[in-house]
Order: sequence, then C-alpha cells, then structure tokens
Amino acid sequence: MKLSPKAQTALDKVVQQFQAGDLSPVITIAGLVRKGEPLPFDRWSFCNRIMAYVQTGSTDLRGFRQWQQVGRQVKKGSLAAFILAPRTIKKEQAGKEDQVVVCGFLPVAVFPYHDTEGDPLPEQDYTPRELPPLADVAARLGIQVTWQPLPSDRLGDCSRTGQQVNVGTHDPGVFFHEIAHAAHALVDDGKLQGSAAHLEAVADLTACVLMDLYGLGDRTGNAWQYIEHFNPDPLVAIQKALAKVGQVLALLLDGEIQ
Repeated sequence: MKLSPKAQTALDKVVQQFQAGDLSPVITIAGLVRKGEPLPFDRWSFCNRIMAYVQTGSTDLRGFRQWQQVGRQVKKGSLAAFILAPRTIKKEQAGKEDQVVVCGFLPVAVFPYHDTEGDPLPEQDYTPRELPPLADVAARLGIQVTWQPLPSDRLGDCSRTGQQVNVGTHDPGVFFHEIAHAAHALVDDGKLQGSAAHLEAVADLTACVLMDLYGLGDRTGNAWQYIEHFNPDPLVAIQKALAKVGQVLALLLDGEIQ
C-alpha cells in the first residue's frame, strides 16, 4: 500500500507512540463514550479514530465539506490530519451476487474542530452513564469533574488548586487518580506542592487503594511502573508518600482533613 508522504507521516506518528509504550490513545478512545447523536468520528473504524486522535488530540474531526455543511470553515493555513478509507472493487461471480473486495486504502484529509470557525455546535456530553464511586464526594468537596477528550499525552489532569478535574476516559482508576490530586491540594491548604515524583506517587497509590476498596481491580503493577517513570527508586517514593496518602484517603472516605 503506497501512501502519500503526509499520510505516511500520520501513520508513523501512531506507530512511534505505541512503540514507546504509550497506549493512552487506545484507552481514551475505547473508554470515552459520547452521548446523543453520533458524530462522523464515531462512525469511523477504531483504527482511524486512534490515528485521528493521536494526530490532533480531538474526537470531532470532519472533512472540508462536512464542516461547511454544519456552518463552519476550516481556518486558513490549517494542516490536515489523515485517516485511511478502504478502496473497493466489485468482483463478478458466476451465478452469485457480486463480491466487494478491499484492494487498498486511500488517505482522507480531515480537520479537528479547533481548526475551524463559524457557527457553534451543540456541546457534547461524555459523562458516564453510571458515575464512579466518590463522584458525590468530589462534588461535596467542591471539586468540579468534567469528562471530555484531552490531549493524547494524558488521560486526565487536575488544576493546581484541586478545584477542577478533567477526565478523558471512563476508567475509574483515572478518576480516582485525579480526585486524589484534588484532595491532596485540599489537605495542603488549597495548592498542590512538591515534586512531580511525590505528587504522582500519592495520587497513584491512593487510586490503587480505592480500586481495591471498591472491588474494581488490581492496578498495583501499573502503579509501580507509573511511579518508576518519575522516580528511579519506586520503593523510596512510596515510603515518602504513605503519610500523605493516609491524609488524602481520610478526606475522601471520611470527609476529614488530618
């Protein structure tokens, strides 16, 4: 299959990200479900959705004319992302219905919403049909949680003050990780402080405990690898984080700041 240089670059970007061990785009696309009327993106193959998301960080992409049909124009100078559409031919079969055969793929240019301008579109709702445990606690603590597509380098994020959490997947472990960050900010007088290694160790250890507590699976292996990414000696990082993990859990489970 011969692709144009631009389409080949798009495909190479996806492959390189996966070769580096970053499967976050797969988790995001598989785990984030949009409610309401489906968009063109939702009808694409799983592989095409991942390709488009890795290139743009968006889950609303359309062709040039598709954007015009909803009253929006692609901004001048915008660079297209590429997906692959099957090229088919019909093979005649004696006495049988013609068979449709895929004989290759064609690159198709698409553009993300943030590279367009014009009429506003209806807001998309990504909130899970069933909220994860502690969602009510987060609301009571004043933590605003929003489920929405995020850049392809993350599955969630939390503001430094802990007041805003964004989650890009319906995986409860990611939700627990981010509200652990938010609770950490609350017990530290309203601001996340400390090194990234310490903050991430506290958040992921807390998420591990909550996943086990609610019977949602064992993520200790992933947590060890995650913490090791920030600290070459995960055991030391864990030991330093334990006291703070206790405070965060006390706030989330008992509503008390220790």
